[in-house]
Amino acid sequence: MELHLLKSHLRVDHSFEDGLILEYQSWAEAEVKDSVSTEPLRNEDFFNTSPHFQRAVTMLVAYYFENRLGYTEKNIDNAPNTVLSAVQKLRGNYVSVGSV
Repeated sequence: MELHLLKSHLRVDHSFEDGLILEYQSWAEAEVKDSVSTEPLRNEDFFNTSPHFQRAVTMLVAYYFENRLGYTEKNIDNAPNTVLSAVQKLRGNYVSVGSV
């Protein structure tokens, strides 16, 4: 996902928090992927092409940005329902690398 799309969603029009937003994006991507699959070798193509993954990451980045708590204090259980809904859809559609 591109930074300008995340910033647009967050309604951020400056650049001094770009590093923070990118860090939140990294946390969100890891959290969503780990919530869908804990396999050591994941099907990255599945995540890269999924609109549900993009939605979950965007909403989780917004949650992190708006709440500004440390990563260790965050978990997906406290995330907005839109994130949990997207994760459930991803889990239902996920295909392991060995199954492809």
